[in-house]
Amino acid sequence: MIKAPYEQLIDKISKLAGLEKEEVTRRIEAKKAKLSGLISNEGAAQIVAAELGVSFEKQKLKISDLMIGMKKISVTGKIIEEPVIKTFKRQQQDAEVAFFLIADDTSNIRVVLWDTKDIDLIKNGTIKKDVVIDIKNADVRGTTVRDLHLNSSSDLSLSDTKFDSVVTIKEAPLMKKIKEIRANESASVRAYMLQMFNLSFFNVCPECNMKLNIEGDKFVCVRHGPVMPRKKAIMNMVIDDGTENMRAIAFNDTILKIFNLQDNSKLEDPMFIAEKKEDMLGTEFLFTGRIKKNALFNRDEIILSTFEKTNPDMIIKEFSQDAG
Repeated sequence: MIKAPYEQLIDKISKLAGLEKEEVTRRIEAKKAKLSGLISNEGAAQIVAAELGVSFEKQKLKISDLMIGMKKISVTGKIIEEPVIKTFKRQQQDAEVAFFLIADDTSNIRVVLWDTKDIDLIKNGTIKKDVVIDIKNADVRGTTVRDLHLNSSSDLSLSDTKFDSVVTIKEAPLMKKIKEIRANESASVRAYMLQMFNLSFFNVCPECNMKLNIEGDKFVCVRHGPVMPRKKAIMNMVIDDGTENMRAIAFNDTILKIFNLQDNSKLEDPMFIAEKKEDMLGTEFLFTGRIKKNALFNRDEIILSTFEKTNPDMIIKEFSQDAG
């Protein structure tokens, strides 16, 4: 199933079916009523799309239109960073995966290559920064962040398309109330920190930052085998903006930013954390991140990319946007 904000699904169905958004919305509401409300907005939208003959597969799309769950799509974009090739272990053998970022005049997305024929194009210098490429039969995957994955049936080639300009920075997340935000979208919320739990730590691979398995007395990465682990921190909070409260989660790099630290040396100091906790509880912050559904507890959580104390200029800017 395609994972996308409800409004984005309506917009896409409207374009592909040649109907007004109001008509698409009416059909979705009728479908929900017929099914006695036993289906989500997104599920009803995809049923309506199928009834209208709208397929999200084998489409040539702009990057901003890509939604998690789409299959066999085509897109054209300019590579805006040098491709990176990583080696990992697959069934006790070395394998490779490559990553790079492409952009068009609407947005950008990370591309993931798994097939050796595509990775060889990087090694021989065909695929590199600043070239424009055509991608066909790729899948959009992800849980909270979308990636474009190519496999053995995908096609990657140089393109004759020219871009006058491309979007190299991510769109600013929308300012929302907690009660308005939904899973699989990015958002910023202005809220107070109600609770801050003690930091916990986990071990990751120093090469790829993947979580490690413990085998006997060794830490083992699925890509790099036995490694010397690197410790990373995670911090759980509860935030509230007056409409609802929700769990917020910050990982190592975000924690270092808010605490103005260069490394983890102080994060295991109980006195340091206690002082920070006293300073932060009851304080208003601007929390920005990606909303993820926690299936275990059946709740939405915000995985933070940044959070910072609010100030008058920030609040004025928010009200100016609402007024506009």
